[in-house]
Amino acid sequence: MIETPTASPLIPSLRRVAQHLVRGATNTDIASAEGLSEVTVHSYLKDIRQLLGLPPRASRAVITRALLDRGEVTAPDPGRPAPELTAEHRLLLWAIATTSRQADIAFAARLAPADLHTRTEALLSTAGASDPVHLILLARAWGLLQPPGEDGSAPGLGRLAPSSAAQPSVRPSRLGPMRRMPSRPPNAR
Repeated sequence: MIETPTASPLIPSLRRVAQHLVRGATNTDIASAEGLSEVTVHSYLKDIRQLLGLPPRASRAVITRALLDRGEVTAPDPGRPAPELTAEHRLLLWAIATTSRQADIAFAARLAPADLHTRTEALLSTAGASDPVHLILLARAWGLLQPPGEDGSAPGLGRLAPSSAAQPSVRPSRLGPMRRMPSRPPNAR
């Protein structure tokens, strides 16, 4: 059995940058508030991703969820009850919290990529969030960031069956079977 090393806690300077990040601050805002250069802030964010075991291009929403999961930052009290979210909204919420690339979010949320922006805006509006990072903070405070179960279910939602309307269509290739290409052109000596 392979053991995953446990990540070490953030040092105070990284934790301060993380607090600004989860409040929606830009790199420029963080640099100004902490008396750092933007290059240093960028380097600190890279260090935070690495310490959290996240990919180098992880989105701010994914970083925020990981920081909350580890207890490095706390979600503020939203001051209002959680809105009623549909199963589709909860699946999209989980996709935003766990994946960074737009295509991956659409796939995880079982949406056509062309519909992702509209559905994300609708979710932000329903939750009263200003951006995906704010959405993750609110969702954590409301207890809505629960992973889907191994059987594809999400807590309180039952089995999330794929919707044929939400699935991008995949057609078989018309190119036929793959042929092995010669290692060099036939007229080469």
